[in-house]
Amino acid sequence: MSDFQIGSVFVHVKDVNKTANWYANLLGKPQPQPTSGPVQFMETADGRGLVIDDNRNNASGIRPAFMLETKDVGLAYEKVREQGGKIVRELEKDEAVAFFNFEDPDGNIVMVCERRT
Repeated sequence: MSDFQIGSVFVHVKDVNKTANWYANLLGKPQPQPTSGPVQFMETADGRGLVIDDNRNNASGIRPAFMLETKDVGLAYEKVREQGGKIVRELEKDEAVAFFNFEDPDGNIVMVCERRT
C-alpha cells in the first residue's frame, strides 16, 4: 500500500481572487470569500480541488504541479529522499498542515502535504 494519495492540482496565477472567481463561475461553485493571502482553495466533491496560488511564498522557479497527500509527512520526506527526489523546499509545519516540495527525476515539482486539522 502506498503512503501517498493524489491530492489537489495547482493553478499558478497573478491575481488569486480574480482567478478564483473565474473558476467558481466555470465550475458552478459559489464565489469564494476574497483573501489577502497567497492561496484560494476550491474543493471538489471528492475532497480534492484546485489550489489557486500566486506563488508569493515560493522561491523563484518553484511551482508545484500537484499535491501528494500523506498521513505521515516525516515518513514521506524520507521515502522521497531514499527514492532520489531532490528536496526543493524543506519540510514546514504549522497547526493546519505540514508540507515540503521535491523535484522528480524529470524536473517536475511536487508538493507533499499532511493535513493536521
